[in-house]
Amino acid sequence: MTMNILKYLDIRSLVKQLRSEALSMRRRFAFYVFSVICLFLAVIIILLNLFGILNPTNRQIMSDLDARLTACSERIERDIDELAACAISFSGQLEQSVREYLTENNISFDKLKNNPGAIDSLQNRLYDSVYLNMQVAPASGAFCILDTTANSSSEAELYSGIYLKYINLCSENTVNNAFSIYRGSFSTGKSKGINFHSGWKNESSTDFFENCNEIFSDGTHFVLSSVVEIPDTWERARYIYVPVRDYNKNIIGVCGFEINDLLFQLSNKTVNGRWGDEACGLIDENNGVYSGQFSSGRYNSMDKGLTIKDRKGSQLFDFGSEKCVGLTKGIKLGNSDFSIAVMLPQSKYEGFVRKGQINIMLIFLIAAILAAVCCVFMSKKYVSPILKKIEQVKAKEDYGEQLRIREIDDLFAFLEEKDNYYEQRLDSLENAKRFAEEEARKAKEEYEKAAEKYELAKSEIDRLAEKNKEEIVPEEYNFFVENLGMLTPTEHRVYELYLSGKTAKQIAETLHITENTIKYHNKNIYSKLGISSRKQLLRFAALKQHRDGKEDWT
Repeated sequence: MTMNILKYLDIRSLVKQLRSEALSMRRRFAFYVFSVICLFLAVIIILLNLFGILNPTNRQIMSDLDARLTACSERIERDIDELAACAISFSGQLEQSVREYLTENNISFDKLKNNPGAIDSLQNRLYDSVYLNMQVAPASGAFCILDTTANSSSEAELYSGIYLKYINLCSENTVNNAFSIYRGSFSTGKSKGINFHSGWKNESSTDFFENCNEIFSDGTHFVLSSVVEIPDTWERARYIYVPVRDYNKNIIGVCGFEINDLLFQLSNKTVNGRWGDEACGLIDENNGVYSGQFSSGRYNSMDKGLTIKDRKGSQLFDFGSEKCVGLTKGIKLGNSDFSIAVMLPQSKYEGFVRKGQINIMLIFLIAAILAAVCCVFMSKKYVSPILKKIEQVKAKEDYGEQLRIREIDDLFAFLEEKDNYYEQRLDSLENAKRFAEEEARKAKEEYEKAAEKYELAKSEIDRLAEKNKEEIVPEEYNFFVENLGMLTPTEHRVYELYLSGKTAKQIAETLHITENTIKYHNKNIYSKLGISSRKQLLRFAALKQHRDGKEDWT
């Protein structure tokens, strides 16, 4: 079967036929166009493979960023959930320790207020839980704040608690890292061998307890805060909060972990991917003001001026001194809404897009040049002979040799036959034209004679009309004209029939009424129009028709 197909598509014989024999225009045109299309497609495919461009650069960048966004979102959500689980376990340990201390000392939680000794003793017991959980949790610090104070008379509302923070991080694994920032009871810190620094405070202020019952009333297990500056430091951090409850499920404190900018960078390293440094971030928004933590330290330092604008298929992140292009995805952590972002520096993004556009333009330019060359070739081999033939026809020259294109050769043979036919027809038409011009001349003479007679008749009619006008009283005629509209439809019909030349008897037959009825209508018509006879009626009507016709003629 394959041999039969090859025999049918004998390329060599087809080319030979093209060169030496007359071939139909359809087959010739199909052959050339098919060749050009095949060449064009082959060039496009080769160039696309050569430059490695199968899709627009912008679409490739957004596709890669979208994949990176999904991975970052899953990792951040997993990390926060893991840290929240540690915080919930941490809360359970603190609740147990507080309950045991209160039971052993036979006091209630309310009795701790303004009791420095009891608070110091309780903090000394809770310290080990805070220290241990900070060591095992992937966090940059840990804290426990109780809703009590050793000095309720202070102007600022203060709360007792323990806050431990690593002084430095060298990896996302915080185990065995030294810490030096401590806030809490002096006696507890001293007993644990902690070196106090200038930012040490015995108690801290917070507004968390003002709304904590409302925050955790709907079954929320933890809360992730926005990015805030850590007091008395140059750092920023987020906090995971978990409530600490008493036997009656009342909130008596809060505990959790700190995630500073450095820990976020170590946990979410900037990827040096195909498009350069691809940074990610966890962004929160408050009344149109954006803040966040990013995997690149330079974005964390510029975060105060962050604005985000939507653009077609992406977002523009403006940090003030630098702009980035990327994508965002909403995520819910705890009871709050956040956004995960991935981005590239705008300068790099625009550079890649511009490079892709230049490559695409080069591809199309090369393809256009090749297409133009093919068109010139086709014009020379196929169209030029036809145009030459057409020019010969226009110049009324000899039709010349055949083109060996069946339809075109048949067409010019047909045109040659038609030329002879149309020459004969042209002679016949010239004779007919001369005859028609002669007839038109005679008709014009007849028309001029008829027009002359018409003008004489019109003058005679005008003369007679003027004579009748002198015999008619103008007031009676004006009354007649003004009251024609007073006639009823039947009376007006009788009036028109009189004008058409009918007698009273003929009108009665036409309207299928008696002659007495006609007389009745005559009486009404005469009365309304101010006339006394049918003769006067016809005279006034004739004058009116004459005047109306004269006005139309004018």
